[in-house]
Amino acid sequence: MAELSQMKNEEEGGLSELSTDVENWSMLDVRLWAGARVEADSADILLQQKINGASLLLLEKSELSDLLGLGPAKLIIHARDELLKQKNEQPLNPLGQYGRLCKPYPFHRHHDACRYKVNSILDVTESGASDYIEPCHEYKAYINTQDIPDVNKFLKFTDEVIRFASACMNSRTNGTIHFGIGDKPEFEHGQVLGVELQDKEGYDNALKCAIEGYFEHKHIRAARMCIKPTRFVEVLNLDTTTAEKFVIEVDIVPDSVICEENIYHIYNEKKAKKTKHKETNKEEMKKQSKHFFVRDGSSSSNLLALTSHAKPFEEYNRFVDNVKQLSQLRKDAEEKHLSIVKSSVQGSRLSEMITGGSQSLDKTHFQHYVIVTNKSHPIQLASLDFLPGLNPIAVLDFDPESAKYGLKKHFEEQIAMNVHLPERYKITESIEDIVSRLKLSKNTSWVFCNGGVDKEMPSEICDWLIKKGASVRDVISFLCRKDVLPHKKFLVIFLLLSTVSDKMDPLLETFSTFLQQLEGTEQILCICENENAFIRWRDLIEARYECNISARCIYELSLAEINGTMLSLWSVNRKSKRFLPGAGNSNVLLEKKVEGNLDTLNVLCVNQCEGGSEDKADIEERFYKGGKVSWWNFFFSEQPGSMPFIKRDKFNYIMNTIIPSLKSLRKACVSFHLRHIAGCGGTTLAMHILWALKEEFRCAVLKDRDVDFDEVAHQVVDLLKHDTTEETSLLPVLLMVDDFEEMDDVYDLQQHIDKECVKRNIRARSPQVFLLNCMRAESLEDKETTEDSVFIGNELSPTEQGQFEKKLEEMEKSYQNTETFYGFMFMKTNFSTDYMQGVAQKTLKSFNIEHKNAQLIAVLVLLNEYCKGATLAVSLCEEFLGLQTKPYCGSSRVEDGFGKFSPLLTRCTDEAKVVFSGIRMIHSSMSFHCLQELTTTYNVTKAEITNILLNTDKFYECIQGKGRLLTNVHKMLVKRCHSKGIASQFSPLIQDIEKQSPGAEETVLFNAAKRFEKDAIILQLLARYQYIKRKDFREAKEWARKAKDLSRGNSYIHDTSAQIIKSELNTALANNKDSPITPDNMRDYLKMASLATEAFKETHEIAKKEATLRLQNKRNNSTFNTVGCLGEIQVAVLIIEILKRTPVFSSGDVRHDILSEVLSDNIPIPKIASQTHEILPCSN
Repeated sequence: MAELSQMKNEEEGGLSELSTDVENWSMLDVRLWAGARVEADSADILLQQKINGASLLLLEKSELSDLLGLGPAKLIIHARDELLKQKNEQPLNPLGQYGRLCKPYPFHRHHDACRYKVNSILDVTESGASDYIEPCHEYKAYINTQDIPDVNKFLKFTDEVIRFASACMNSRTNGTIHFGIGDKPEFEHGQVLGVELQDKEGYDNALKCAIEGYFEHKHIRAARMCIKPTRFVEVLNLDTTTAEKFVIEVDIVPDSVICEENIYHIYNEKKAKKTKHKETNKEEMKKQSKHFFVRDGSSSSNLLALTSHAKPFEEYNRFVDNVKQLSQLRKDAEEKHLSIVKSSVQGSRLSEMITGGSQSLDKTHFQHYVIVTNKSHPIQLASLDFLPGLNPIAVLDFDPESAKYGLKKHFEEQIAMNVHLPERYKITESIEDIVSRLKLSKNTSWVFCNGGVDKEMPSEICDWLIKKGASVRDVISFLCRKDVLPHKKFLVIFLLLSTVSDKMDPLLETFSTFLQQLEGTEQILCICENENAFIRWRDLIEARYECNISARCIYELSLAEINGTMLSLWSVNRKSKRFLPGAGNSNVLLEKKVEGNLDTLNVLCVNQCEGGSEDKADIEERFYKGGKVSWWNFFFSEQPGSMPFIKRDKFNYIMNTIIPSLKSLRKACVSFHLRHIAGCGGTTLAMHILWALKEEFRCAVLKDRDVDFDEVAHQVVDLLKHDTTEETSLLPVLLMVDDFEEMDDVYDLQQHIDKECVKRNIRARSPQVFLLNCMRAESLEDKETTEDSVFIGNELSPTEQGQFEKKLEEMEKSYQNTETFYGFMFMKTNFSTDYMQGVAQKTLKSFNIEHKNAQLIAVLVLLNEYCKGATLAVSLCEEFLGLQTKPYCGSSRVEDGFGKFSPLLTRCTDEAKVVFSGIRMIHSSMSFHCLQELTTTYNVTKAEITNILLNTDKFYECIQGKGRLLTNVHKMLVKRCHSKGIASQFSPLIQDIEKQSPGAEETVLFNAAKRFEKDAIILQLLARYQYIKRKDFREAKEWARKAKDLSRGNSYIHDTSAQIIKSELNTALANNKDSPITPDNMRDYLKMASLATEAFKETHEIAKKEATLRLQNKRNNSTFNTVGCLGEIQVAVLIIEILKRTPVFSSGDVRHDILSEVLSDNIPIPKIASQTHEILPCSN
């Protein structure tokens, strides 16, 4: 009997732990549950039949009767149905899997960003007075009030508040009463339920009236001061969306200076209205029901309640007698808990961490910022003004309602952004193409990590990892790739706007992924709104990942203090508004979002650089050493005490002649051209023109020449029309385009802008867009100045020479190292060969190709010689040189890694699909002199450098600038030069290697084929080399076949196969030119001719298909490929030459006439002999 009782107790104990989700029960769970309802042997049968929760739900009564008999079967079926019914009728999930603990709203606060989640459990219990300062709590479910009249609803609310408030005031303890919080037995103790509200103001008004009605007149003022205004705390669903419910809370604070030694009675009927100076008469007071409440444990007790106790007022009297002591205890507790002002250094720590040690966001170490944030509260948004200034490259937003009410909604009018779901970051194409498609380098990517856009539903915390975790990990992995964001040069900011208190919170998983990808916390900064939020965050991370995040957290500052600190780290220039010129010498505001949407343009404003804190000496030194000119150089030259910027002779001609003449044209878009020898100041002159005209034109520079011209045209017209209403008030746009390789591209862009003007209904009598085309000239041949073009050569005029002399004198007064201002000195010396060669000799002294920095400078020199302006990414150089880059200022600079070669280099920004910081030569002409010095003095050949470039895997690993490098290497191997309409057989690099190191070019090409093993053009190049130079037709055919397999739709690739056969035929004929053609020769020759003809026909057919596809490509202006047709004709000519050398047709003019007749199909071949006899006399 005792054993049976023990078993029953164990079963009942186990039952309490069973999940309410029956379908998830195991077979043992079913056995346990059934054992509490039927005999043990019947329960054992269910276990033997392997009945689990899922199968229990499917069991029919008849099936169960067959197993257990009718009686047990009916009990089991009834119990199962009742269990399901109770679960379905339960209004809210009690504790269950979602009943996670949460903190109550901070006491005596009304503007904290705190929300509750439905079904979470407050981690404080209902309680009485403890230390008088720690608030006691009382919970009221207050549900099912929707159909109750407002009067009754408010009465229930005020009754409970007044009772609780008077109890706290008498007991001298702080307290909070919560409405919308459940209690047992219907709910879990402290379970968040929430209340639906329509009239918040009604609760405040009702409470105000209740205080006047329930308290004695003399205590009304004290009651109003102790009972704080009603607080409505929003309740969220488990997926953090709004539940449209609130928890209503009222805080009670009985300060000692207010309550003194008073006691507070309340009355359950409202007193008649009296004037402030009249007392209620004693008779009326007696008629009213008088109450005196105090806190008694978890409830409030009325010490004046009717009781059967012999001395009913004994406890009341004792309490009243003790009030003086109670008041003193309260006063002592208040003094003990007075706030101590902490001495915090977190403001300076924030400045240090957000800038990487530079203490200025203008000069921050970090090139990019990534923001990770969760649900915001409306009161927080005003303190987040610093976010747009950071221009985050990505925001990972876990608030599914951010687009409606949150952070995204708040900032969408301030910054240009592209909204994405995480799936967009899955790698399905090249990294550079993904970056370009997402516009990652141009605008902020706002990634909704928990749904909320594009009909993507949010997930609850427990489901997020399974449903969305993988795609968010893909986003993080993508952003942390070295070929997307520069290594150690970006900062991830966790902006915790809501407290993270659940171990399954998505932000913890996100933190974990960043922690792994970044290999530590050095690039992570956590901003917590308060210390409690920090403690939760720190403890969860420490428990889950054994990582102490404290040193990377800011938590002692309020959001307002954080905001102010961040804003103070920008210069006035960065914080100030930017303006464009408007009609009538007015200015119009260029909003940050508008400028962000003009992402193909670098807009020059009328107040450009004003209020900036840039270092004048540093910027000027960088420019004169060979760096690219910036707007700052022009700005500084206009400041008092500075020498004006040097004006080239062509400056006045452009300003006074070309532009005025273009204004008279009746076209929407006009262009003029500034052709220049590389490195001779053409780009500087073009930018000087823009700077001088920034108040007359809306000026901009095209960032990337490879961008879609339709998009450029649209943005140019947007700039033209920004903040204008009348066409007559339009100020024209002056757009500078730099480094276009073909003039056709300029005209194509001009046509797109013309079409966009027509499309946007812009009609004007003068040009609205001026294109300033700054283009390199390959030689001095085309240097004539025309009505729409000027030429800048490599020789200064006497006037310009004089300006350079004066500038040098000025610089020598300010700088000690003007001898290293090579960019300036090259031009001053008119690019003297002796001077530049001397610089090369001096800088490359003791060069050793075995050293890493020597290999890298050699590669950079080679690239700049054969791809003008080529760059290597700073990240790539750091990796190659083995520099230990750190996420803060003062770590190893790449210039330090180059050592003594660094004077030959300058930094630049490469506006490719992935924008990156790069290193290039200070001047294109220096490349030639450096290569010459390396060859003559150190016996380092171009072939050796090229092989280093091709064979070093480090150059082609996952790193920024890899795509640009591959393009440049490919270009210098493949691109041929055209001189007077005649194309060279190979690129200048290959030809130069052949001249310098005969035979080495073949090794270079084989190395190129290994590096570009999937590139049809490189394989085609090797095939061409084999048949043109080596006459190895067998090898050539094999490489041509591989190329065709990689690019079957390319007519030029197919043409190479045909050219090889034709060349083989030509070679065979040349080798046998002095020998008669035998029948075997004839057979071989005609077979080759037939194969070549078929190959050329195939080339022609592919060319026709290409022409059809070309019509769909707006930027493809390639001409029709006629090599197939030409090749067929050339082979036909060869066939004629073969026939002419046969004995039948090789003697005299008569035989040639017969050949003509045969080829015209007038004489069949079998009749050739008879025709010959008729024409020629017999020999005897």
